[in-house]
Formats: sequence, C-alpha cells, structure tokens
Amino acid sequence: MTISPALAVPDVPHGHVLASVLRSAMRQRPTGVAVITTRDEGPVGFCATSLTSVSLEPPTVCFAVAVGSTSGRAWRRAAHGIVHLLRSDQTAVASTFARSSPDKFAGSVGWRWGPRGQPLLDNVLAWMLVGTRTRLVVGDHLLIVCDVREAAVEPGPGPLIRYDGGFHTCQQFLTEP
Repeated sequence: MTISPALAVPDVPHGHVLASVLRSAMRQRPTGVAVITTRDEGPVGFCATSLTSVSLEPPTVCFAVAVGSTSGRAWRRAAHGIVHLLRSDQTAVASTFARSSPDKFAGSVGWRWGPRGQPLLDNVLAWMLVGTRTRLVVGDHLLIVCDVREAAVEPGPGPLIRYDGGFHTCQQFLTEP
C-alpha cells in the first residue's frame, strides 16, 4: 500500500489566520466522538472527530490523524485498527485519548486485545474493525480510508458529542442555550 501526496490546489491562501478561522468554524460543527486504536510496538490510539462514513457497499469509513503524532506514525504502517464510538458517559476516556501522552492505555481505561490483535475499548456505544485501504498525506494530516471488516453496536446511553471545544451529551447539547 502506498502513501500518496495530496494534489496541490493553486491560489489557495495559507497561513495562521486562515487556520485559526477554520478551527473556529469547525468547532461550531457538532460531531460524534470516536477513539481510533491500532497496534505498533504497543497499543496506540487517539480521539477523533474526523470520522466519516464513505460507503455502505462496500462498507467504508475514513478519518484523519496528525502525521507527526504517535498514532499518525503507527497508521503509516497499520493494516488494521478499531474505531470506537464513545458513549455519553465516556468523557474521561475521550479526554485521555485527546491528549498527547504515551500512557493512554494505562490507568482507568478498560480495554482488551480485540480481533486481529488491535486494542478494543470496553463499554463503547459501537466499534468497527477496519482494514486500511488507502493512505493520503493532506497537509499535516494523514487521511486513512478503511474497509469495515467487523462491527458491533451495544445498547446504552446516547453518543458523546464534541462541540465548541468541549464534550457534551445529546441531552446537554439539545437543552443548552
């Protein structure tokens, strides 16, 4: 599998000001929170709000990860991983995987080795075993397109939502002014 560079788009302004405005604009878009894990020398994972469903036939999703991060380096080689959709009561899990730290799997995060030897988090709303189809470097991120190989949905509270830099439950998000 090759990693392709992004195609350059001419005459697109770049810089800190545009990046800051884009970050502010994207924080206004509520999205579900996912933790995406794989295995490198040990378990690695990160909190993602970039998860997108691409296709139902074949089942395909994509996500982006910072190129220079521990997870980004692992996903340059990873053949498989697990996408976890977090429950509304898993703010602590999301916060753990949102920070840069080598010990995300230590402490109170419950997990076990899942299908194909990838880290599988406990008590999530849903999870998907994914196989890497395509990798594409886009700016400072690596876009990963994956085939969904296996999935499970567990009953429980609604999803955890990321909005305006914070974590929210659906109920909080719907009732806050």
